Amino acid sequence: MAAGQEDPVAVVTALVQAFGRGDTHAMGSLLAPGVEAWITNAAGGKDVIAGRDALMQRIEAVDYGAAELTLAITDSVTTHPGQALVMVEVRAALPGGRRLENHAAHLCDVTGGRVTRWWMVEALPAESDDFWAGA
Repeated sequence: MAAGQEDPVAVVTALVQAFGRGDTHAMGSLLAPGVEAWITNAAGGKDVIAGRDALMQRIEAVDYGAAELTLAITDSVTTHPGQALVMVEVRAALPGGRRLENHAAHLCDVTGGRVTRWWMVEALPAESDDFWAGA
């Protein structure tokens, strides 16, 4: 565990930053093998994903590198010991001018410097799904 990685805000911030860079290796190192994730889907419901491998397969299934992606952390807080909430502004652009502007909340439980549970809620899930389907 890297220095400062026991702080849940630092861990979740590092996870979001790794995602923004497309660094799946760094992302995987910040997820516990048995991580459970609840991710907003296009219908506004949630998809439940169990395990680091399944979560990474879901993330890697989208070509985020096809777009100019910028993730800006706008706020963060430790909500309980071992838990952090990180708010993110999402901006992306595809060649040809398609653009996405969205916001997401990442609420994560962190143990031993790794995310064990992750709730990710988007403000505009259908728009996001449509945008990334065209990437």
